[in-house]
Amino acid sequence: MRYQRYGKISSIIYSWLIDPLLWPLRPRIARLCRKHGVNNVLDIGTATGAQCRTLGAAGIHAVGLDLSQTMVDAARARPVQNVSFVVGSAYELPFEDSTFDAALLSLALHEHSEEERNRMLMEAMRIIEPSGYLILAEYSRPPKTLIHIPWRIIQLIENLAGPEHKAGFHQFIAMDGLRGLLRRHGLQPIEVVHSHFHTLTIAVVRRHSTLESSAQSEVA
Repeated sequence: MRYQRYGKISSIIYSWLIDPLLWPLRPRIARLCRKHGVNNVLDIGTATGAQCRTLGAAGIHAVGLDLSQTMVDAARARPVQNVSFVVGSAYELPFEDSTFDAALLSLALHEHSEEERNRMLMEAMRIIEPSGYLILAEYSRPPKTLIHIPWRIIQLIENLAGPEHKAGFHQFIAMDGLRGLLRRHGLQPIEVVHSHFHTLTIAVVRRHSTLESSAQSEVA
């Protein structure tokens, strides 16, 4: 699987480069969880656990999951109250149905193929309780990309991340990023928040509304 390539060097890059760059995203997600009454979150593809630590500091119980043992070891090296980490696959989450108030996929989808994204979303939905939330934080192409310096930096980082990662990113953006993903899955966010000069978008989706939409489609 793709995550197996994330070893010691990747964990260092995340800790010293990626985590600082993504820092403004972390408190925004924590505030959204607090706002919607989320108390128990699964962070899928947690990497070094930075988002989980922010959630834990906000009084939210968080479990971070990653397939890379090295990433999980790096996350566990900085223990925080309310937070735990497990090794596991986003394709087969090691949890029972309806275990969490919310599932978070933060920059965990774009590097994958469309089939893999679909599997990850289905698993995320499975472990959310019916009244819970799916929280997605992903790239969306900003307007005027030719003169958009933050977007150019993101493209550079993604292009250097390896051929599979690069291919997934460019396919994801060609399919209209997070906006396109939401449309393809019929997901209607109850709240949308932009970050990083509109290059990143956070979408909050109620699971019960998604279930209702699916049921209505089946009846029709």
